[in-house]
Amino acid sequence: MRTYPECIPCILRATVAGARLARAGEAAAWGIATEVARLAAYWDRSQPPILVGAEAGRSLRRTLGVADPYHAEKQAANAAALAQYAQWKDEVARAPDPLLHALRLAAAGNSLDLGLHPRLDWTGVDAAAALPFARSDYDRFREALAAVRGVLYLADNAGEIVLDRILIEELRARGLTVTVAVRGGPTLNDATTDDAHVVGLDEVAEVITTGSDIPGVSLPSASPQFRTWFRSAELILSKGMGNFEGLSAERAPLFFLLQAKCPPVAQETGVEVGRLIFLRGPG
Repeated sequence: MRTYPECIPCILRATVAGARLARAGEAAAWGIATEVARLAAYWDRSQPPILVGAEAGRSLRRTLGVADPYHAEKQAANAAALAQYAQWKDEVARAPDPLLHALRLAAAGNSLDLGLHPRLDWTGVDAAAALPFARSDYDRFREALAAVRGVLYLADNAGEIVLDRILIEELRARGLTVTVAVRGGPTLNDATTDDAHVVGLDEVAEVITTGSDIPGVSLPSASPQFRTWFRSAELILSKGMGNFEGLSAERAPLFFLLQAKCPPVAQETGVEVGRLIFLRGPG
């Protein structure tokens, strides 16, 4: 996915929000915003926005001398989601189609993004999960699952990975092995190995990393080990907008699960902003 003009103010807003979370002063926040704006002015628009987002995040961490400005917020998101794990797990068990409901919950959880919202509100997850997908390749997904032994799951944000765990447990109940890829380093409120361990993803799946601090999967920037995992995967479930931005044109056995949280992604997927999507990739 290319970078749209609307991506630039979004990245600037997320960068300044990260500075404020790290308690940066006015001068530091202005310095970071100016550096990112200068970077964006000369950005190659053919590249996905997650790449300029990664550069913005590096500028933020370098300027503030803080390894993970979102650390406390990610911890709080994980704790809040874990507190509702039993309720969500019960909802899935009682659903007429547990796998479909787990997919909707996981997609609804994708709305919880500190890159877009200064505070996370968990109250809307159940309401969003009750709505149908605006676009759905669920039948094709079920057919694909029947023909494979394992799934590579590309995670997105902290907190919502609790909902990913529930979906992974549904996949495992169908006899599938699951490998989960998280980010290789702190970036926005994206999940890292620390978050995966906190919510118990390592109890239900093998946890690997992309080998990169980009807030999404960009294969040229990923580690050789991750690229090997990706190219050998029988089926890939890609969660979230960042992964969609980096992989939307990739020819692979991909299914994208996300909420269209901004006009560019809504345009790319052909839905209204705010709708949930479960879409087969081009491969």
